[in-house]
Amino acid sequence: MGKKIRDLKEELLANEEFRREYQPLDEEFSIAAQLIEARTKANLTQEQVARRMGTTQSVVARLESGHPMPSLRSLRRYALAVGNKVEIKLVQK
Repeated sequence: MGKKIRDLKEELLANEEFRREYQPLDEEFSIAAQLIEARTKANLTQEQVARRMGTTQSVVARLESGHPMPSLRSLRRYALAVGNKVEIKLVQK
């Protein structure tokens, strides 16, 4: 059985050079991972989410890529389509 993404990430982040390059992108990756997780928990395909949002599958794929950073409006539409809500909070570093 292959490595889990979480284990691979941990292994890669042990490398100082990788960690330096990765950290600025961590927020984007986190949002993308949360979108994908919400969709899969809802047992929906990208196409189904797109229909619920009134958009195309390619737009959903772009949102799930995390690049460029999705707008709050897009995140809310996506969340509604998968039966979730958006919650934003500031946390101390």
